[in-house]
Amino acid sequence: MLGNLKIETFYPHPPQRIWQVLTNSRTLAAWLMENDFEPRLGHKFQFQHTTLPGLDVRIDCEVIEIDAPKRLSYTWQDKFMCQPSIVTWTLEAVDNGTKLQLLHQAVKTLHVTSLHKSMRYAQPWQNQFVQTPTAVTQTPLLQSMPVGRYEALDSVILNSFLNGGWDYKLNERMPQILILIQ
Repeated sequence: MLGNLKIETFYPHPPQRIWQVLTNSRTLAAWLMENDFEPRLGHKFQFQHTTLPGLDVRIDCEVIEIDAPKRLSYTWQDKFMCQPSIVTWTLEAVDNGTKLQLLHQAVKTLHVTSLHKSMRYAQPWQNQFVQTPTAVTQTPLLQSMPVGRYEALDSVILNSFLNGGWDYKLNERMPQILILIQ
């Protein structure tokens, strides 16, 4: 899984029109997913992802930053994710249109609970193990053999968006919606 995804694209439309497509629940549903989004700080909403056959997933989100029509950020977490990622949209007026930047920041973390419950290990997305501070660390066998419960590491939905899904939505779907709304 990627740590961060950054996509910049240009649309030959003013920022207010792009903002409308990003923040209106109906237009957002037309190019992205069904939702109950409202452009209000602190609003908790959900996306319903149904494009993968047999998989109907809810993505829980919360608006954490809004500066119309320049910047919008919200959390993004489905049931397969250990912690939320952050989606940030930045709009910049440029000659003959708008430069839209998407930054989707995701961190993959692994938590392993060993036989000795005071020991925990974290694996950041860089694939490096680091031991978190513990009260009892004197047993080398327990330190070298973490066993126990593994939390969900990857999200099929998040991976699909980070690995081409956002490109498709921004470069294929959104332009179609921008043409339709006048």
